[in-house]
Amino acid sequence: MIDFRYHLVSLISVFLALAVGIVLGAGPLRENLGDQLAGQVEQLRTEQEQLRGDTEELSAKHDQLATFITELGPELVAGTLDGKQVALLADDSSTRPGTERIVTLLEDAGVGSTVQINLLPALWDPDAEQTRAQALETVRSIAPAVLPEDPEGELTDSALLSAMIPRLLHSDAEGGLTPELRTQLWQVLIDHDLVSIDGEAPVAVDAVIYASAAPEELADAKEDEQVATERAQGLLASQTNLLGELARTGLPAVVSAATPGNDASTGVLRTVRGDASFDALSTTDRLQEADGPLLSVLALIEQSRGGSGAYGTTGDAENRLPALPETQGLEEQAADQQGDGGTAETGTQPSDGGGEG
Repeated sequence: MIDFRYHLVSLISVFLALAVGIVLGAGPLRENLGDQLAGQVEQLRTEQEQLRGDTEELSAKHDQLATFITELGPELVAGTLDGKQVALLADDSSTRPGTERIVTLLEDAGVGSTVQINLLPALWDPDAEQTRAQALETVRSIAPAVLPEDPEGELTDSALLSAMIPRLLHSDAEGGLTPELRTQLWQVLIDHDLVSIDGEAPVAVDAVIYASAAPEELADAKEDEQVATERAQGLLASQTNLLGELARTGLPAVVSAATPGNDASTGVLRTVRGDASFDALSTTDRLQEADGPLLSVLALIEQSRGGSGAYGTTGDAENRLPALPETQGLEEQAADQQGDGGTAETGTQPSDGGGEG
């Protein structure tokens, strides 16, 4: 058996260790640790202030450049898209302020015409399956070759109808589409409330801009979680198939998205940027900002000259602006204007030469 004295020695050892710890903690160690912690807190506070200052400075520079290029917008794009036929696709009415500005800038660029095609929720909503099935049956009876091949039967009706839209816009679409057939097919989509068109249905176009709303605008807060998930999946499948087919057509095309909070981690840009299958497309963020529509048109100009890129201010953007002759030196001019208190000369001479961005 263990002797009582053994317990007594153990208890005394514990209390001695505790006493030593209290004495040291209340004396030299407390002062040393306190100083260290206070120093670390002060360092973190300084770093936080520095980061806040850097963020505010960067934000001010972005705002300055945005204002600068917005004011110069009509001059920058003048005559750069002479005679082009452009389709402007939009997936929600919340993008209308941005799309209206895009249309105005396209007019400044000299386009022959712009047709706006509104993609309606029935194109992807889980509750509209019957509507899509009826539309698809009618399309197959008119011109089945306009639909993408699906030998394994893996594509949903939404995916097939979404992928059909870029084919209707492309002048060299498969299936020998005549203008009459194209008009019929557009009418099928219109009659089933899958799209609406401002003006006459297009026969074919030279370029496309896809204007995408912020994810929260495309959601329905009243839906339960399961239905909301199905809606989000349907929307993503529709966008992916439409944009994938658009990339395959070879039409100059730009995906322009609203990015509230400068966040592109959700929504269509997350799908397109970084995926090699969409490399043929250009992307721009900031559609909701004053300079966002101009970014879209500048990217389309670059596309028409054979270039592409990801532009804007979100973390996955490659550059602030397309590297065009028309945009050369803009950031430096904006910085100079800011340094001069806004009194610097804002005029610029647009280049009369084209070139890859």
